[in-house]
Amino acid sequence: MNAASGTKVKSLALAGLCTAFMAVVAPLSIPIGPISLTLSVLGVFFAGAMLTPGWAAASILAYICIGAVGLPVFANMAAGVQVLTGMTAGFLWAYPLMAALLAAVCRRTQRMALRLAGVLAGQLVCYALGTVWFMFVSGMGLWASLTVCVLPFILPDFLKGLGALALAGAIRRRLKL
Repeated sequence: MNAASGTKVKSLALAGLCTAFMAVVAPLSIPIGPISLTLSVLGVFFAGAMLTPGWAAASILAYICIGAVGLPVFANMAAGVQVLTGMTAGFLWAYPLMAALLAAVCRRTQRMALRLAGVLAGQLVCYALGTVWFMFVSGMGLWASLTVCVLPFILPDFLKGLGALALAGAIRRRLKL
C-alpha cells in the first residue's frame, strides 16, 4: 500500500468513526418545544475538528443517510425520510456545511480563538438554514421562530463546539494525527 492509499484508508476510517459517534450522540435529546436540545451539534463539530472539509461533510451526510433509511439516529430516536422534510430538516441539512466549515478553519489554523470563531460561524449557518426552514414549515414569524429555534441554543451549542474541539485535540494528540 502506498502512502496516498494509506491516507485515504485512514481518512475513511476516521470519517466512519465520526459518523458512528454522531449516530450514538445525536438521538440523546431533551425536548424543550418543537426543537430539542440534542448532542447532534457536538457530533457535527467533532467531525469538523477531526477531518478535512470533504470528509467531514461526507461523514455527516452518511449519518443523514443512515437516519433516512430508518435507523433511529435523529433527535428523540426519530428516523425516516419524513424527518428530512419536517420542522427540524433545515438544521439537519445544515450539519454537513457546519462540519465542512469548521474543518476548513481547523486546517488553516491551530489558534483556538479562530477555531472558536469557526464554531460560531457554523452555528450561524445552522441557525440561518434551520430557522428559515422552520418558518416555512411552521408558518411562524421570524421573532417567534428565533425564540424557539435559536435563542435557547446559542450557549449550549457553543459549549458543544468547545467540547468537540477539546475532544478532537486530545484524540489527535493521542493518535498522533
